[in-house]
Amino acid sequence: MKKLSNVGKWLFILPFAVFGLLHFGPLEFSLPFVPAWLPFRVFWIYFLGVCLMAFTVSAALGKWDRLASVLLAVLMMVFVAFVHVPRALQGDFMGIISSFRDVCMAGAALVYAGFVARDQRFVS
Repeated sequence: MKKLSNVGKWLFILPFAVFGLLHFGPLEFSLPFVPAWLPFRVFWIYFLGVCLMAFTVSAALGKWDRLASVLLAVLMMVFVAFVHVPRALQGDFMGIISSFRDVCMAGAALVYAGFVARDQRFVS
């Protein structure tokens, strides 16, 4: 069972590396998801890519992984609040689906922080 749960850990971590790398791809894909009212829109795309990659590296190495996974959960909920819900309210069905997907990922990141993370610095 331990080997299976270790596979689950990597199935959770690795997609965030892909998501992070995708933020450095063509801007035509990412730019429509950044709210128009947000200044420096291109900066935020790259910054979020760095954040996702930082979580991946932190989780893979087991250094600061508890903090990184909690911050990842916060990031996912910020996506829900500022990107997906406004799109859903405008009638975009993908906004609804994306909201539930990112809430699920935020929950999984918190489970990771509580039960998988190796760094014990932030144990309460």
